[in-house]
Amino acid sequence: MTTSFRSMITRGYSERGVDVAASDGFRLAARVFMPAGPARGTVLINGATAVPAAYYGRFAGFLARSGLRVVTYDYRGIGASAPPTLRGFQATMSEWAELDARAMFHFARSEWAEPVALAGHSFGGQLIGLVDELRQASGALLVASQLGYFGYWPLLERPRLWMIWRALVPAATAAYGYLPGKLGLGGDLPSGVAREWARWCSQPGYMISEHPSARVRFALFDKPVRLYSFSDDDYAPRRSVDELISLFVNAKLEHRRFEPADLGLDELGHFGFFRPRLAETLWPEALEFLDASLAGKTPAPPAIERKRPDELWGFDAADVLADLDYGRA
Repeated sequence: MTTSFRSMITRGYSERGVDVAASDGFRLAARVFMPAGPARGTVLINGATAVPAAYYGRFAGFLARSGLRVVTYDYRGIGASAPPTLRGFQATMSEWAELDARAMFHFARSEWAEPVALAGHSFGGQLIGLVDELRQASGALLVASQLGYFGYWPLLERPRLWMIWRALVPAATAAYGYLPGKLGLGGDLPSGVAREWARWCSQPGYMISEHPSARVRFALFDKPVRLYSFSDDDYAPRRSVDELISLFVNAKLEHRRFEPADLGLDELGHFGFFRPRLAETLWPEALEFLDASLAGKTPAPPAIERKRPDELWGFDAADVLADLDYGRA
């Protein structure tokens, strides 16, 4: 059901849709969440692979109610930026970075002429290594971001992942002309995106194997970074997260790793951070981090302590698909 403009005002923020043109002319669907009063700054949310921007709406609304302007958007071929059919639609992950994310960052900076902080989920955090301009951000809040080379996963998981990246994705994209979400990797993906993702996940260094300059971009990012990761996240096991962290050699980086039980939950996984059940725990400390970054201050240490750093491992496809369905609602 669509929420009316009036009802959003009563909740402390307003929301509107905008179209933003990338440098090649492609129109990206975006939404702007505006606080009821003056904004203290702007947050650009860069989403995960195959996850529509609607998934981040509740978190964006929380930040907007708290006084921050927030911009969400769909990469080409995803959500509201997708054509009626993906069969034959041309897009790659590199274009998501070089065209889409770059255009949205320019939009956020030029539209309001004020500091912009980043919030990146999974691939959205990796974008820092692919887009020069993102180093101009005042800080970066990363959630479940990692380097996706399958060799960074636990040993027993690698054969399954090898089959996905080397066999399933090439065969499915050849047969359908795109990668159907029903195969278990999220929403539908343009074939070029799926194939490039599969190549990166099959090669040591992940995207750095094809974009060696990414290592330099990560190293040049010298603003505050907070990275949240979770012990039951099957898309971001500990080593894959640590490999990404190792690239931020000049950033003021804080890694916040939780088990679900630390927050009184049974599961969090790759998508749980953006569910409203964290509105009284991790969301407020994320807001404080973004506020401090936008003000050019050093973020204060969070109040919530990590209780148990031990790694858990378990794959539950039903939970992952349920999370994605939640985002599409």
